[in-house]
Amino acid sequence: MQEIGLVYWHPMTYRFIERMLYGRSYRRHYEALSREIGGLNVLELCCGDCQIVDYLKGNRYNGLDINPRFVNHARRRGLNVSLQDVSVAKLPEAECILINNSLYQFYPHHGQLIRKALESAQKKLIISEPVVNLTSPKNRIISFITKRTTRVGDKSSVKRFNREEMEEIFREYHADKIEFLGRNLMGVISKSERIR
Repeated sequence: MQEIGLVYWHPMTYRFIERMLYGRSYRRHYEALSREIGGLNVLELCCGDCQIVDYLKGNRYNGLDINPRFVNHARRRGLNVSLQDVSVAKLPEAECILINNSLYQFYPHHGQLIRKALESAQKKLIISEPVVNLTSPKNRIISFITKRTTRVGDKSSVKRFNREEMEEIFREYHADKIEFLGRNLMGVISKSERIR
């Protein structure tokens, strides 16, 4: 059985911690994502607790996650979620692909995931990543705690992007919209804007 850190032990634990970290910007974050998704069908990579579903209005939703506990919980909610490692899985096409709070987990290969998601996005890719973070790889104690509490199997990262790094990533992939959401920076890359 794979090792799962405290943060990803159960969707309710994850949501509680996320709400504490986000504070008042929690709702604003998900409302902004929902507005950007609009009526499009959505595929969420590393879907976690599938929180975005509570803010969507009848969209067709699919999710992929590597954590079997999160996948089973989502399926019990009646959601179409598959147990897959998105770094190696072939991604199905969707009008909108969402990467929310998880790009850091793929560092330093995050560009590969972005390109892969762009290939499967029919209309747009939305990336929302925390840029106001408590952790820092320079703080050994916090780094150790973070690595242990955010582990899923053999995957764990202490890397967190800052605002300048995310702005650079969004510029590299020609995002046509960048918005600060209180803790996260959201970038929207439209199909018409994407690199070929």
